[in-house]
Amino acid sequence: MILVFASMVGCSTSTNSANSGNGTKNNSSASNNKGAAGEGPDYLNPVGEYPITKDKITLTVMGKKDPGGTEWSELEIFKRLAEKTNLDLKFELAEGDTFNEKKNIALVGGEYADIILRGVEKTDEETYGPQGIFLDLTDLIDKYAPNIKALLDKEPAVRAAVTSMDGKIYGLPYYFKTATTQGHLSFFDSQWMKNVGIETPPTTTDELYTMLKAFKEQDANGNGDPNDEIPFSGVGLIAMQNLLIPAFTGMTGGIGFDVNDAGEVVYVPAMPEYKEFLAYANKLYKEGLIDREFSTQTSQQWQAKVKGGLVGVYNASPTLLDPETTKTEQLSLVPLTSPTNDKRVVKTPDSLYTSRAVITDKCKYPEAAIRLLDMFYATEENAVDGFYGNTVFLGYEGEHWKYTDDTKTKYEWISPITGFSDINKSVSVNMELPGLLDFTAIPANYPLMEMKVNQVNQNQVPYYRDAYPVNARFTTKESERGNVIENDLFSYVNLMTTKFIIGEESLDNFNSYIETLDKMGLPELMEIKTAALQRWNEAIK
Repeated sequence: MILVFASMVGCSTSTNSANSGNGTKNNSSASNNKGAAGEGPDYLNPVGEYPITKDKITLTVMGKKDPGGTEWSELEIFKRLAEKTNLDLKFELAEGDTFNEKKNIALVGGEYADIILRGVEKTDEETYGPQGIFLDLTDLIDKYAPNIKALLDKEPAVRAAVTSMDGKIYGLPYYFKTATTQGHLSFFDSQWMKNVGIETPPTTTDELYTMLKAFKEQDANGNGDPNDEIPFSGVGLIAMQNLLIPAFTGMTGGIGFDVNDAGEVVYVPAMPEYKEFLAYANKLYKEGLIDREFSTQTSQQWQAKVKGGLVGVYNASPTLLDPETTKTEQLSLVPLTSPTNDKRVVKTPDSLYTSRAVITDKCKYPEAAIRLLDMFYATEENAVDGFYGNTVFLGYEGEHWKYTDDTKTKYEWISPITGFSDINKSVSVNMELPGLLDFTAIPANYPLMEMKVNQVNQNQVPYYRDAYPVNARFTTKESERGNVIENDLFSYVNLMTTKFIIGEESLDNFNSYIETLDKMGLPELMEIKTAALQRWNEAIK
């Protein structure tokens, strides 16, 4: 159901609910925790009992919809939640930039919903939280949201990430741990390696060079043409950031910030070792070992090359390949070492999105709103009628999907559901709603996914290393100044790195490049990043 902003009002109540009064209990230990508030306001049933409210009330919800996605009022999870909780959810949805524009107009104009989902930024929290437009959820969580409280108590980094500069919690996170959402380095076809007579995968940059050169000079793909191979390909600098920059610097921050072993902030593109990475990448480019079109090709053009069997080392999961024609083992490179770095490191994958939900001062029943949102953080053990955090991602167990056996290591879809696209069409919004996703099974009958997971667990996970904390908080002044400097630096570094690699800029000018970084404000930004890191380190203690 689509609402007009001007018609949005706060929570309303109706007394004609068939569910009024008598609630049903969820007997989980977490849900039975009534918190310091006991049973709460008169309109509310006790924590752990359903429906949430004695009489039906209406909550208005503004949400960021996927392009072309189903209206949320038509999705099964929201229909079932409304029935279970006694909460009538009225949605206003918008897509992409349209959502951001409408959200900003609404917040400035004072015409906004009770709850905002999926489209809030940390800067919004820092702006509208202290103004009272976004409610401080700290006490509400303690009293009415045992699942959220359990997560924050268990994961100090999550609590730190959602705590604003004034020490209050305005937004709720999406925290996810899955077997298939993994950081990884580049993969390659094991048959290519065999075809050129190399017995073991490379573990150093020198060994990678040797393998790429063999791919270039021989018929590595075995199609009879020794001249059509592209030894190493990616889109832009992503492959370099994931594989080569860490190999030379020992840092996982790519073309951004990181923290060294002494706990100090470093800007990776200004490190002396970064010059050695550039020299190596330039050598690969000059010898035709890196795709000549890496800096100009689109993702679609690159994928066509990979799927066409023309690329040796590709910066993607093997699930990109055609499962019907891919019969050979795809191998993941281990993090490489180099003459300037003897540590194997790969960036720990992100597992947290902040600001996925806020409750505004328009809501007359924030206790009911937080209890609704708390259901998204339930675990399998304290699911409510089959609904918990994983349900948002997969649908209802036993109806839309099932484990293949008691080990719970693999799952399969239940007809007519065939994949996540079907889930998004009729069941849920399976990504980036607030909630807890903790799901370690992999899809059954999907050899390429199993291959990816096994390779990453073997060759990547042991070497995970955190970069600069992406969820560190900044003051308004720090954000305003820091964002300007950081955006300018990113554009300049991206441009100059590409020029150094393709030979348009001589590495003799590296010192001049460093001087330009300083003139653009790098020292000032380092101070801002250091202050934020110090606050972050205190918050996670």
